[in-house]
Amino acid sequence: MRFGLAFAVLMVPLMLFIWSLDTNKARIKRYRSYCWSWKKIATIYNVSPTTVRRWSIPK
Repeated sequence: MRFGLAFAVLMVPLMLFIWSLDTNKARIKRYRSYCWSWKKIATIYNVSPTTVRRWSIPK
């Protein structure tokens, strides 16, 4: 029981750190893998669908 609690307490900061390294491009790619539309993704970021498509293009 204590091991599980300690594991959970240690994993939360690690997951937050990994999440903070995630880029918009990676998130957009993940959302597209869920078959989300450009419009739906755009509402998350409060931008136009064109902007989201532009962000997803590799440079």
